[in-house]
Amino acid sequence: MPERPHLACIVADLPLARIALHEAAAAGATLELWSPPDGARSLGVGYWAALDRAIAKAAEPGGAATVLDCGAAPGFALAAFREGLRNVHVAVRADVREKLASIAERCGGALHPGPPPELDLRDRLDPAASCRFALQNRGGRTGAGDADNRS
Repeated sequence: MPERPHLACIVADLPLARIALHEAAAAGATLELWSPPDGARSLGVGYWAALDRAIAKAAEPGGAATVLDCGAAPGFALAAFREGLRNVHVAVRADVREKLASIAERCGGALHPGPPPELDLRDRLDPAASCRFALQNRGGRTGAGDADNRS
């Protein structure tokens, strides 16, 4: 049985998340929705937690995983786990990462190894077309030189 395609992309709001959900479902793909880089700082942990809950309501069961990028701030990762978020990416030293991984496990979460996806739907003129392009041509990954529609 062939492996399902995978789409990983950066979103910052529910409309973009819904576009990615729709395109992934249409392609039978698994989906990872990431916050923008260092999104815990720029958007806030509470905002991402609320967006995560809205995405869960909009998605089919198991339809999407969300990942909050906490940059190099372990405190944001801890706050994310307190808010009930399950997947966090944080760029810290190995010893700090080990401690955070232990805390994440106790909270039912996990540290996502990264790296963040290259497909950022925030800067696309046609995010749906960008998702379809990624799924058809790169198994969900796009590179900076891909001929799609950045604004």
